[in-house]
Amino acid sequence: MIKYLLFAVVFIMSQIVFGQKDPQAESILKQAADKGMAYKTLSFEFEFSVENVQDKSEEKYSGELWVKGDKFKMSIDNTITFCDGKSRWVFLPEVEEVNVSFVDKEEDLDPEERFLVEPLSLFTLYKKGFKYSISGDQKIEDKTYSVIDLSPEDIGKPFFKIKCWISDEYDYYAVKYFQKDGTRITLQIKTLTVNNKLKDSLFSFNSNDYPNVEVIDLRE
Repeated sequence: MIKYLLFAVVFIMSQIVFGQKDPQAESILKQAADKGMAYKTLSFEFEFSVENVQDKSEEKYSGELWVKGDKFKMSIDNTITFCDGKSRWVFLPEVEEVNVSFVDKEEDLDPEERFLVEPLSLFTLYKKGFKYSISGDQKIEDKTYSVIDLSPEDIGKPFFKIKCWISDEYDYYAVKYFQKDGTRITLQIKTLTVNNKLKDSLFSFNSNDYPNVEVIDLRE
């Protein structure tokens, strides 16, 4: 009986520790956020994978991202998104169509969805609505990464954990989202380039370059 009581106490204490905001984890997250947000520009190639643990299926998509302040351009899965900070163009080359809308700060998006419309949220998502702790270190290709688990304070969220891999230089290597329905979504950064000169024209869709594309303007 005693061993079961001891086990229960250890389990409860582990849940309490996990439910707190670990200062060491917060320090790593903050330094990674400060570093990422300080870049004048950044661009990286990434892999976006969606795994279903129930039917053991997995889909992988390669993507590229360019960011300059609140402007960005993202290419992934035959979709190119342009954003100049005020308007957003979602271009579908295969169907020769682009949808234009105003940029809205949507509050109800899950973190993996928010990354697709607000990429810099990758650095700041921990600041609101999360508890976090260090789950250990992991060595990948001769580099050691701190592995930090984030759990939502709102247990009604459709995900129960986000796992982040951050290097000793405070660069993100990967982020993995654990959905309650068995879906696992992983964002892995393949290459990173910072502070290159990026022209503002990169972040807006120019219809003159695509004369056969139908423009659907939702701003009107």
